[in-house]
This record gives sequence, structure tokens and C-alpha cells, in this order.
Amino acid sequence: MMDSSLPALDFTLIDTHGFKKKKKVKRVLPDWLAKPTIVSVDLKHLDVPINGIPELDPALVQKLKNKGCTHFFPIQNQLVPWIIKTQKHWDYRWIRDVCISAPTGSGKTLSYVLPIIQTLKTFSTRQLRALIVLPTKDLAVQVFKVFLYYIKNAFNLRVLLLESKNMTLEKEKERILQYDSSIGWIDLVDILVTTPGRLVDHLYYTKGFSLKNLRFLVLDEADSFTNILQNDWLCKVNDSLAYNGPTICTLNTLNESPQRTQRLLFSATLTQDPEKLKFLKLFEPKLFTSIVKRKNTQLPTDTLVTDEPVRGDFVGKYTTPNELKEYMVLCPEENKPLTLYHLIRSKGLKRVICFVKSKIEVHRLTRLLCKLCEFDENNSPLRVNEISSDISQKVHSSYIKQFSDGKIDVLICTDSLARGIDIERISCVILYNVPKYPKNYIHRIGRTARAGHKGKAITFVTPEHKELFDNVLNSAGKTSLKNMKVKISDLEQYEQMYIDALKAIKTESTQKPKNINKKRLRKNKQLKK
Repeated sequence: MMDSSLPALDFTLIDTHGFKKKKKVKRVLPDWLAKPTIVSVDLKHLDVPINGIPELDPALVQKLKNKGCTHFFPIQNQLVPWIIKTQKHWDYRWIRDVCISAPTGSGKTLSYVLPIIQTLKTFSTRQLRALIVLPTKDLAVQVFKVFLYYIKNAFNLRVLLLESKNMTLEKEKERILQYDSSIGWIDLVDILVTTPGRLVDHLYYTKGFSLKNLRFLVLDEADSFTNILQNDWLCKVNDSLAYNGPTICTLNTLNESPQRTQRLLFSATLTQDPEKLKFLKLFEPKLFTSIVKRKNTQLPTDTLVTDEPVRGDFVGKYTTPNELKEYMVLCPEENKPLTLYHLIRSKGLKRVICFVKSKIEVHRLTRLLCKLCEFDENNSPLRVNEISSDISQKVHSSYIKQFSDGKIDVLICTDSLARGIDIERISCVILYNVPKYPKNYIHRIGRTARAGHKGKAITFVTPEHKELFDNVLNSAGKTSLKNMKVKISDLEQYEQMYIDALKAIKTESTQKPKNINKKRLRKNKQLKK
């Protein structure tokens, strides 16, 4: 308290004024982000049959039928005819770029494969006109196989996968280009599927390799390419295109370059950061997106969006399928292994993908589950395998096939399988650790509930990570998850098995280095001889 006998002070006393909480300033998004074309996420009630897009060649329609497709997914129905129609204006005006933000497993790959083939099939001369860039080799192989299926024995087009391990640059060059003394360099392919590193290798070191005739530049899983510190390759690609000037089309720029490569960006977690998007050099971009309805929020469900821009929030930032059921399990760190084993056994889970944070943990958890199965006399054997960067591509592919065929029950892996990989019949995804960012969560749980099938996603949450997980969910537009309860009494039945399994693993670990040392000694003796 201030003494009233003291003279009045010539300044304002802070404690006499109340403080109001500052209002959060919401940014105003550009119109193309604030007013997207909304695409339905309902994959159960499909309206457009396979022959319902008249722009598609009958041969493509037949290929779809051979695959067992009966209807187009919403994103395919919206995007395929739109791209085909816009490409018809290629010769006399710039074509708008496209961004697609839709749930994992909603059919994004076919939504660019079909219009690219439909557009390029009309050309009689072979030129590199489509470039598809993906962040990982596994994804590149997957997309290459899709192109190959729809082209084979139907169209005079050639698609090539650029590989970094199985073929040298010089060998690949022979498949991409051919030199004719009277004409110069001749393209031998129409479509290239690649990863960024291999693409840049050819741009730097392969003489005659050019992107000047490119009509399509597809960036699949585009958000992984927008890291400012890692996009030097994208700048190199932009510099190699026919036109790399301003993203504003004027009469002068149109006269200078009437044709401009159309960029197609696909992601389930599209960024809205202008600093990251500017590196993509988009021209009048158009956004197709699905939406997640938040609680007590009315969002448009048609292709019509409100006239006023949405302030601050991007309605299609994170999207997941309606068929996906999400759960969380609260448990301490030390109970995680037995909790995982109990859920698999008690729920009868099959075809399970379990994501952990490191390849060391992948190996440890795989060994532990296998040992638990050995000591479990009350249940049938559980087939568990691991996938990490330590295994070869051949073994990796073999495990994926066995998993799809139902010969492996549980795959323990790192984020190498979190993006875009389409493995058939994943019934459940388990997140062994809480992801730090919303996009990591969206991509991991997106491995299940694909193409209209049902799926579960279960996240293990320790008490110390509960706040982090709540923040991740809130950022992803998810208000709450159902709590799947596992009691301590449920785990007690496995206590002796767990002790025996840990002892067996410890015994194996102490024996293994001795065997390795003996082998090394033998090798050293041979070298000395």
C-alpha cells in the first residue's frame, strides 16, 4: 500500500489499471487459399462411373475396369477433366498451376496420371513433356508402376524411372537421350519419374538433358519440397524450364514465352507459408481441397465457397478420411511394449504398421515382440518384421509384399513408410511415440483407411507428452480422440513372459559381439597371409 503522506508522483501507477488480453491477430490468406474448390471426402457414395468422364480415352477406361474400378473418387472426378481441358489452351495462353490438398488414400496419384497420359498420347514425336518428382525412391517406384500399367500395350508413350543405386548416370543417359549428328539430341522418353537428387545429377552432368519442352511438372508430397533450406534442387529445375520469369502474365511475357510448364502440387498437408510457396513460382494457382469439419463450425460441402475470404485459417490444411477411427492410449513409457503386445492380442489386430522414432528402436521392439511370441504358449504365433534404412531394397520389397499378402502380421518401421506408400489392407496404424508436428501425425495415420476402406489409428501417449499431443491435435483441427483404456491388470498376465524375453535378448546381445570378433580375427589372419 502507498503511504498517503507522501507527495503525488508524476507518473502512472501500473496497479491502478486493469489489463485486457491482447486479441490474436489473424492473417488474411490470398484468395486462392481462402476460396478453394471443395472436394468431398465421402468415398462410400460415389456418383461418377468409370465411363462418366468423356474426355478420357476408351483405352484408359478399359484399363480402369481391368483394375476393378467402378467409379471415380471425388478428387479424380474434379481434377482429371479440369487438367485435360486447360491443357487444350497450351499454345496461346499460360495455364494455371494447381494445388491439391486431400486426404491420404483419396486417389491423388490417378488424378494426375490419367490427364497426363490423355494429353501426351496425341503427340507423334517423342519429347520429355512430363516430370514427376517424389521425395523417396519407394514412392517413385510406386508411381512409375502406375504409369507403366496404364501405358503398356495401349499408347505409344515411354515412361522411365531414374534410379540412384541400380544404374549409373551414363547408362541412364542412354535410355533418356540419343545423339543424331544431323538433328542433335533426341529424347527417348515422354515421362520421367524421379527423386530430387537423381534429377539434379542429370541436370548438372548429362549433356543434352533438357526440360525446355516440359508441359507438366508434378511435385507429389509437395510439402516435403518446400523447406527453404533444402530446395536448391527446385531452383535448379526452375532455371532449366523454358520460362522462369515473373509469375505475372503480361502481353510482353506472353510474347516472350507463350508456353509455360504447368505445375501440379499434391499433398495431404499443404503449406500456407508464403515464404515457402514463393519458391514454387506458381501462376494464378487453383486449389482443390477436402475439409475437416470442426466442432460447432459450418463449412461448405459443395464446390462453392463463401464470398468472404477465410481469415487466418486454411480450411483444407489437414485432412483425413471419414473411414478412419482415431484412438489414444494413455500409458507410462515402461508399459508401452506390453501395451502394444496386449492390444495386438486382445483386439486380434492383423496387418498392423507400428511407427517408432528411430531405427534402433525399430530393431529393439521387433526383437522383443518376437521373443514375447516365443514364450507365449496361450496364443498362436505372431509374425513380426522390421523395416528401416539398414535393410536392403530387395528385403524391403519382399516384406511389403508378404505384408500385403497377409504373411506378416506386424511391421515395425520408422517414417520411411509414413509418406504416400500405398500398402494394401493396412487395418491398423500404431504410433508408438507422439509425433512433434501435425503433418507427421497426418501422414502416419494416413497409411490406413485408404480408398474408402475402414481403418484404425492408435497413438501411445505418456503423461509427460499429453500436452504435446493435445497441441498436435488442435493444430490438425481435431478436437479430441477416443481414449482406449488398458488397465495394469490386463498386462499382469504377460509379466513372466516379459522377464524371460528380456533375459533372452540380453543373453543374445552378450554372445553376438564375441562371434563378430572371431570373424574379424579370421579375416585379419587371412590378410596377413
